[in-house]
Amino acid sequence: MEPSRGPTAIAVQSACRAIGLDSADVLGARPIGGGCINQGTALRTTRGDFFLKWNRQADHRFFGVESEGLAALAASGSVRVPSVIAASGPGDEVAWLLLEWIEEGRPGRTGWMRLGRELAKLHRDPGPGGPDARFGWSGDNLIGSLPQPNGWSDDWAGFWAERRVRPLVRELRDRGALSAAQANIVEAAAERAGQLLGPAATADGPSLLHGDLWSGNVLFARSGAPVLIDPAVYVGHREVDLAMADLFGGFSGAFREAYDDAWPLQSGHLRRRPAYQLYPLLVHARLFGGGYAASAAAAARAALGG
Repeated sequence: MEPSRGPTAIAVQSACRAIGLDSADVLGARPIGGGCINQGTALRTTRGDFFLKWNRQADHRFFGVESEGLAALAASGSVRVPSVIAASGPGDEVAWLLLEWIEEGRPGRTGWMRLGRELAKLHRDPGPGGPDARFGWSGDNLIGSLPQPNGWSDDWAGFWAERRVRPLVRELRDRGALSAAQANIVEAAAERAGQLLGPAATADGPSLLHGDLWSGNVLFARSGAPVLIDPAVYVGHREVDLAMADLFGGFSGAFREAYDDAWPLQSGHLRRRPAYQLYPLLVHARLFGGGYAASAAAAARAALGG
């Protein structure tokens, strides 16, 4: 591959250099579409195939937190995630992340059931705190391209209101993307988080979460095994992942059947679901605009029983 100064070539050259390859070892670099935040490249080399993600607008920490999230999920021993091969550092011109290449196949009922069981196993993991686990994470990370504030808390409902819902309500209100009436109804749901969410979270205890579980962040290997990608990891209530999976669809009913068989949800989960869908809807309102602000207000009303 002839050297060039385009961002793809810069990322390819930097990633190859990090694993001891030079330009003569690159057999091909094919763009892969589908991402709305990062660029993707299928990289063929003399050492094998890799998936290279890169983002010219991001700094190296952008992919650093993704690497940390993938490592946390892998350490749980419950779900498969792509192995991190290498990541960019402060001296790199373009931020990049080099992952193992996973040859995709078609999901079947068996694969979806396996995902349900494995997600339930993940949620049994309380995260790095072990028996003394709290809610949150050791540092701030990202959901999509947005900052995701964390820190640790013993109060799940307070964490959800103060670290997830209210920061986005303030930002969207300041930007004029959320009307006063919409902000008020979402704020009312945040105010009642303790009553709405606290008892079930206390009963279940803290769970290690994927944090951004929509169908686009699930793929199936050629063997049919499910693989989770692009996490926004933290420790929270397990219903967060399931509410997001329900919100955007694309998950087989076999997935939920298997999850419920492995670990049934607490009663009242359908009432809590719209409260947990507030956060991803606010994230989408911030990233994409459109009707997501109205959808967030509707979810808040549903959570409040309206």
